[in-house]
Order: sequence, then C-alpha cells, then structure tokens
Amino acid sequence: MERIHIQQTHTVLFPEGSYAEAFNRFTMTYTSDGPLRGSIRYTEEGVLRSDEFFLEAGGNRTFSCLTGNYLAGKTGKDLCSLTLTVCRGTETEFTLHELTAEDYPVYSSDTYYLENERFKVGIRLMWGGGICYISDVRNPVAGLSNLINQADTGRLIQQSYYGTGPNGQYTPGNFNNSDWRYNPVQGGDKYQNHSRIIDVVVKESSVYIKSQPQDWSLDGQITPSYMENTYTVMEDCIRVDNRFVDFSGWTHPSVHQELPAFYTVSYLDRFTWYDGSQPWTDDTLSFRDDLEFWGDPKYAADCRFPIRKSNTETWCAWTNPADDYGIGLYVPNIDMLYAGKHAYNGSRNPDSGACNYVAPLNQLKMVSYYPIEYSYLIAVGSVEEIRAVFTEKRDFADNLALRTNYTSMRIADKAP
Repeated sequence: MERIHIQQTHTVLFPEGSYAEAFNRFTMTYTSDGPLRGSIRYTEEGVLRSDEFFLEAGGNRTFSCLTGNYLAGKTGKDLCSLTLTVCRGTETEFTLHELTAEDYPVYSSDTYYLENERFKVGIRLMWGGGICYISDVRNPVAGLSNLINQADTGRLIQQSYYGTGPNGQYTPGNFNNSDWRYNPVQGGDKYQNHSRIIDVVVKESSVYIKSQPQDWSLDGQITPSYMENTYTVMEDCIRVDNRFVDFSGWTHPSVHQELPAFYTVSYLDRFTWYDGSQPWTDDTLSFRDDLEFWGDPKYAADCRFPIRKSNTETWCAWTNPADDYGIGLYVPNIDMLYAGKHAYNGSRNPDSGACNYVAPLNQLKMVSYYPIEYSYLIAVGSVEEIRAVFTEKRDFADNLALRTNYTSMRIADKAP
C-alpha cells in the first residue's frame, strides 16, 4: 500500500467481500512516523461492529489484535474499514504494508494454565492476563494448592501504574477513602469490570499476553494503554517480562510505581527481605511477622522498606514460618519494598478477602507513547531455597530501562 499522509484522521475502505472468511484476530504490518489510534469495522453475526486499538510509532512494526468478543468464542467477517487518527500533533506519515485476518484458537474463556514438571501457573485471560494461580508440585503444606490471592480484579500478580490526577480532561474517582489518580490496572477496575485481552501467543514453555487495562477508580473506563506480559516456566522459577505503553497524551507526575503488584494468600504471613549492604554473600536476612494494612495511613510508613545504595539483593518472600515454605519475588534495580497484610486471618483460601501484599517500588514518570519495561523472577520453597534460586540467577536481567524518567529513593548504607 502506498504511503499515506494522515492529517488528523484517515479512513481506508475495503472492497465488499474482503476477508469474507470468519476471523477473530487481525494482524497489521506497518510503518508510522507517529503513534496512532485506530478503529477497525467488520460484521459479527450480521451486525456491524468496531474495535479500537493503538499503534506505536516505528518502521516495519507488527501489531496483532483479537476481536472484542474473542473470549466469548465469536468471530467476525467482512472487514469494512480501517480508520486511523493521529495521537500526537495533527499529522503523520503512515504505510500499511500488510493486513491479514484469521480464525485464531480460543485458548480459554477464563484462565489459561502454563505448566511444567514443577509449576502450574494460571493466567486469567478474563482479567487481563494477570497471574491468578501458582502451585508447586513439591508443596509440603496440605490445603495450600494456590499461593496467589485472586479475590478480585485488584489482587493477582499484575501490572499497575499511576499517572495524572485531575487535569481538565481527566477526572479520577475515589478509592479507600482517598482521591485517586489515573491508574491502569491489568485485572480490571474496583467495580470488577475486567480488562480487555488484545493478544495471546502460546509457545511450549511460555505465553505472551497483551491487554488493555481498566482505570481502577472508575466504572468500566478502559484506559488508552497497553500492557504486555511474557510468562515463562523454568525448571526452578517463573520468569515474567513486562512492558507498558500509555497512549493518553497526558503529562504524568513522578510517583511510586508498583513493579509489580503481588498478592499472596493470608497463610504466608512472614515477610522476609535482605536489608544489608553485602549482597549475595549469604548475609543475615531481616523478617517481619507483624505487618499491618499498607493502605492505612497510620501504618503506611512502617510498611516501607528502602533499599540501600550498595544492595543489589532486592528480593523478598512471603512464607509461613511453621512450614518454612512460601513464595519469593526478585526484581532487579528497584529502590523500595512496600509490604503489608490486609484483614489477616491466616487463610489458605485464594478467594478470601484476607491477603498479603508486596510491591517493589521505583519513583517513575510514565511518559505517553514510550514504554516502561522490566523483568522479574518468582520462586517457591523454603527461604533458603528461594534465596538460592535468586542468587544463582541474580544476573538474569538488569532492568536498567527503569532508570528512564526515574528519581532515586535509595538510602545510605548502614555504618560498619
């Protein structure tokens, strides 16, 4: 297709009968000098339907998108038109190299499970592809089949980011008796509206998920942003690679970002981390059994654990000390751990309102149209076993991309 000069908006009409076969996924290869908002129109069960999407700027990029009713098992026919609108500025150059449509496998209407000989990982497609389930075949604790709390769309292990407050174009809602801000959440919003699955690619030991998250404090307000996750099960751990792009065009402040939000069952009630300045030397660990609700202002300061400047051993774990068993999270290049318990009752039930939480934090500014990217590992077992896995794999990623638009919160090392 020839190069198009888009001024504000441009629509491509497809000849009648184009893409007459049933499809639930389309793929575009394109080049664009600027980011774009798109809308594709087609028929579904004889009714005209349109799906919105976003395109990043770049050359020879590929974008795939599932149709809006993919999880319901519905397919479309007869592509009618493609409309593209400039996101930044008033004009851009665009070339559509290829557009294809296909009838793609529906992997699950709710949760897809990724498994190997050690782990079973549940990826809740209905909730934006967040992790809702992790089980371990070596688990020594009876009745503890799932280590992750999945009581609502705000739990799970998932991406979550914070941006602007009221800005004249955007008005956020309220949550936990506080004025909130723009908050794309992978699982969905506080009203339990779920986020939209954009793409799923399944391989032998991994699955790639792309989703369009809801805005946490608002009712059914899908955000102009995309989250991408690649989940990989390994012999002794689970690797997660994350990517986020905001297309709002708003100017966002520098705030604490959850990297990621991580919720466990209440039963795993001891929080362990390394608070020294001699990382990866088997130095003494710190732990807390008495953490309160991180969202209560009177406890919030006690739930923050700053990372020392020379400390690269930035993992933590929630375990049950009686069993010395639980789950650990390692995110390189973060500045603080924020952890606590909500409605603690020691339950092993993943659907309980009670849960434990941790979020590795950096102070970052999301910048519209530019990605935030980072990776982390999850391990299970005793504290010693978790630490050993992370020590062996401590160089798996450096997360240096997080240093873009970053304000350090690290603290001075302890005196010898």
